[in-house]
Amino acid sequence: MAISAFVLIDTTGTHTKSAYKTLTRIQGVKSVYPVTGPFDLIAHVEAETLEELNDLIMVRLRSIDGVMKTNTAIVLDF
Repeated sequence: MAISAFVLIDTTGTHTKSAYKTLTRIQGVKSVYPVTGPFDLIAHVEAETLEELNDLIMVRLRSIDGVMKTNTAIVLDF
């Protein structure tokens, strides 16, 4: 069963649109939404393991030009 998470992403200045486009091309990113509030984008991501999720967020998403910070909420099951 895949691990799902929502990643709230803060971008710098005019990088929101380019970060959005880059995010949509990354494997494991299921959807991306521009939003209002303290963050600029929200990405729904999935990975098979916590290690893969860590790589997706810490390496691939955070290395996108213009991404300043992220806040991740892992989806739980009742």
